[in-house]
Amino acid sequence: MKNKQNNLKIFRSVAVDQLRADLRSSKSFKSYYEEQFQVKQKDLLVTNIAIQEKLPTLKIPKGDPASADLENAIALHEYFKIDEMQASDPRFWVYLSHVLFRKYTLARWGIKENHDDLKDDPTKLRAAINQVLEHWFGTGGDLKGLRRHSLARLWWAAHLTYAPWEKDPEFFGGMKKDDPYYFTKTLLYTQDIYQTLLERGMGRSSKILISILDYLDKNKKFTDNRENIRRLAKELNLVYGVKKIIALDRQSLQGLIKKIAEEIMEQ
Repeated sequence: MKNKQNNLKIFRSVAVDQLRADLRSSKSFKSYYEEQFQVKQKDLLVTNIAIQEKLPTLKIPKGDPASADLENAIALHEYFKIDEMQASDPRFWVYLSHVLFRKYTLARWGIKENHDDLKDDPTKLRAAINQVLEHWFGTGGDLKGLRRHSLARLWWAAHLTYAPWEKDPEFFGGMKKDDPYYFTKTLLYTQDIYQTLLERGMGRSSKILISILDYLDKNKKFTDNRENIRRLAKELNLVYGVKKIIALDRQSLQGLIKKIAEEIMEQ
C-alpha cells in the first residue's frame, strides 16, 4: 500500500518575517531550545508540492556533527522532488526547519550554551541569535543565502552533484558512475569542501564544481589539507572572473585545475 500524498504547507511570507523579527529582538529566542513549535493555521499556505504522508527520518549525528550529512542529503533529495525555484524559497526551508524537521535541526544546529548563561551577556546572546538565523532561516532566497541552512544546504548539495552525466551528457559523458550521488560524497567529504566551493560564484557552475570534485576525489593527499582546497578555490575564482573558464571544454578545465593544484603542492 502506497503512502498517502498531501500537498505541503509552508509559512506565509509575513509569518517568516515575524518569526525573524521576534528572534532578532530576542523575544522568541528561548523557544529555539524547545522541541515543539506551535503552528498557527493562519500563518500557512498550501503549495503545489506533493509529498508522501510519511516523512523521511533524518539521522541524528553522533560524534562528528557532519557524519550523517551525506545520508541525510540523499534522503531529502529523494523525498522532495522540487525545482530550483521552489528550492530557493526561504518560506519552504523555514517551515521545514521549524516544524517538520525540528528535532534534527535542534540536534544538528541547536544552541549548545545554556539559555540562562546567555541572557545576561549581550555579545554571546547576539552571536547565538545569529547562529539560529543562519541555520534555521538562511540569509537570503538564493543558493548563497541558503548554503548554511540546516536542510537547504543538504538538499542543494545533492541536487548540484546528482548524476551530472544525465544533466549534461556531452560534457560529463565520460565521467558516468554507478552511483548517482558519487560526487555528492566528495562535496560532503568535509565541511570545508562544501563551504569553500559553494560559497563562491563558481560553485553554481556544474562544469566547474564537478570538475573540481573529480580532482579532489582522485587526489586525497591534496584534499586532506583544508588549506589546499581553499587556495585552489581562491585561485580558480580569480581565473573564473577573468578568463571565463566556464567556457573551457572538459579536458582544458581539468588541465587548469590540475596545474593550479600542482603549483599549490609545490609551494
